[in-house]
Amino acid sequence: MNKMRQVLLTLFLMAVLLPLGAQNQYISNSRCTTEDRFEDLGGDGGVILLSRHKDLVIALPNVKNKSIRFNGERPDGYYEFCVIIKEGETRTPKFEISRRGNVYKTEIVQRIQPNFLIAYKIEEVQNPIRTDEQTQANDAYMDASMAVLEFTTTIKDLKVDCHSQLGATIESNPSAADPSVTIITVKIPVASLSDALQHIEKLKKDCAAQDAKTRVENAPEEVWNKLEELEAELAKAESQYRELVNVEVYGEGTNRLNIDISGLTGRMKKCYAVLPIVVEKNVYVTQCSAFMNEGGKLFGMRKYKEARVAYEDAWNSEDIIPSLRPAIRESIAQCDTCMLYETLAARSIKKIAELKKNGNATQEEVARYASAAKEFMEMVNTYNPDDFYRTRIERMENLLAEMPLKIRFTIVEWKTLNEGNKIPGVEVWTYKGELPVSSNTFSSDRRFEKIIEKNGVDYAQVGVSDEQGLVEINLDRTSLPQGILFRPGKDSNIKIKYMTMNELMYQAHGTYIEKQFRLKMYVK
Repeated sequence: MNKMRQVLLTLFLMAVLLPLGAQNQYISNSRCTTEDRFEDLGGDGGVILLSRHKDLVIALPNVKNKSIRFNGERPDGYYEFCVIIKEGETRTPKFEISRRGNVYKTEIVQRIQPNFLIAYKIEEVQNPIRTDEQTQANDAYMDASMAVLEFTTTIKDLKVDCHSQLGATIESNPSAADPSVTIITVKIPVASLSDALQHIEKLKKDCAAQDAKTRVENAPEEVWNKLEELEAELAKAESQYRELVNVEVYGEGTNRLNIDISGLTGRMKKCYAVLPIVVEKNVYVTQCSAFMNEGGKLFGMRKYKEARVAYEDAWNSEDIIPSLRPAIRESIAQCDTCMLYETLAARSIKKIAELKKNGNATQEEVARYASAAKEFMEMVNTYNPDDFYRTRIERMENLLAEMPLKIRFTIVEWKTLNEGNKIPGVEVWTYKGELPVSSNTFSSDRRFEKIIEKNGVDYAQVGVSDEQGLVEINLDRTSLPQGILFRPGKDSNIKIKYMTMNELMYQAHGTYIEKQFRLKMYVK
């Protein structure tokens, strides 16, 4: 780095140490690649947000068609929010995330992928930091076998962590222009990246070749065992690669910043400034922040009408900061949503009480209103998780426990962009095993038969489609399977399809009592 550039970067770093006003943030986000997962979302995609707090407000200024699925508290103490962006919306949505009633926020701009959820941790930190890329067109490294990351910072004891198999060397030196500025240089042998990719490609070819061997009639057991070994090795290699291309930057009491290096090639040099975000508590002692704080408290108390008034006052405050408008707009919309669904739930519960009082209600009538009340309260609980709603949801579930979950499938061919004929003779199986499986687990009908031979107790056939491609199944709500498997005829050119119950229920339409699902099976 030349001296002039060091001077300019030093001035830039000094500038960002000033109070950041509207850009101040108490909370931060960091990638959590180990929590990424595939889900069959019918072409939709999105993110997973993990937080120690359940009162997140999630605004998406450039997205209209979205859904938020609150999965509750996990065993590790994190609350899980799945934000699903519908197919056809922007592929690079902007997420603005804050805690309810708090003016501080963190922002994520993430390119999403179909049927894939990208995970982030949303955390409150003592010393928030961020990166600002400073790479210029003429930045390069002379060694064709290496790539370089360069971090410039005023943060003491800043650390850069690389995967041990990356073979990177890390050097930290004071800037020649200003000793208070530290320059951390990370030299990465690009062969470690290309070798890992080549290993994955080889394993994919080996899996394909071994899979072809299993299609021979009466293929021996060792052929199948070898395929399972190769597929396990491939899954491990892909997981290791995701970890390999992730470089973490952090300091004492800071959030963790993630740098994706999957695109690095020889002679490439990437330059970053790592900046402390100075949070001054008195910056937001304003009329707007007071109203937002009041709105958050009222919302938490389930006083949605009063909370809406407070958020409207925040919106109309003379000292409102424009960047807060998306969060306030989302908070007002959530107040409206909660008021609506609370009213609908109350009406349904009142109707159940009337039916019981009259003494002539059928089980189906009670179930219909209990189902509606449960779904309405689940909507409110998504935006304001609370024991008040959880206990009432449980009561409705107890009323419905003896009612089977009825799912009606219409199974059709899928030929790239168009539907084909209805498919008769498709067997429907439930899977109740503990190990995760996917459609790839059942790459051929013969392989499915081998799995049944080994683990038949985990599978049960529950139906078969008729000439119109229709099949209806009834499931016990108290013992739902992990997923549903659809097995076409042995001689067809149609792949076996597997869906988890979460994926199925996300895409299905209908009521709590009866769901409808149109299954498109890909024709080879």
